[in-house]
Amino acid sequence: MHLFKLIPFCLLTCAGTLHAAEYPIGAPQHCGGMEVGAVYLQPIEMEPAGMMRPAAESDVHLEADISALEDNRNGFQEGSFVPYLRIAYHLQRDDSEQLISGDFHAMVASDGPHYGDNVKLDGPGRYQLTLQVSPPDTGHDHSFGRHTDRETGVAPWFQPCELTYSFVYAGTGKKGGY
Repeated sequence: MHLFKLIPFCLLTCAGTLHAAEYPIGAPQHCGGMEVGAVYLQPIEMEPAGMMRPAAESDVHLEADISALEDNRNGFQEGSFVPYLRIAYHLQRDDSEQLISGDFHAMVASDGPHYGDNVKLDGPGRYQLTLQVSPPDTGHDHSFGRHTDRETGVAPWFQPCELTYSFVYAGTGKKGGY
């Protein structure tokens, strides 16, 4: 009898632990002392508004989960998120001429920081995803500094790298229907 009283409580307290289903895009790859994993899920509502394509006009939210490897020479602890990277993506369905391109944005979600973008795909099919991973901008705005002195300095930034993944997109289903 008391079990029925617990059901509403469990539904309320457990609801916050639900996550959208993420679909892996190939196996994680390594570049520049980092592991780069790619996934997609249903389009995401974002703040601030306008930072990317609205969820209602998108098919998926593409993500790059990037963390430092043990041999990272730029001062990042193993497993930690690597900030201020520039991530460009190119996406193409195998049987199509349409090239979908853009830049990922740094963001945070309930499962941690990552890079991502809401994307309108070219329908169901097999896709090739190319990520161009570049180090923090070293241009005029100096968005992320790097110690270079003998006592506290880290290695020069890694060379930009290009990673290619393959996946089949059949749709993400209805939001909340996981």
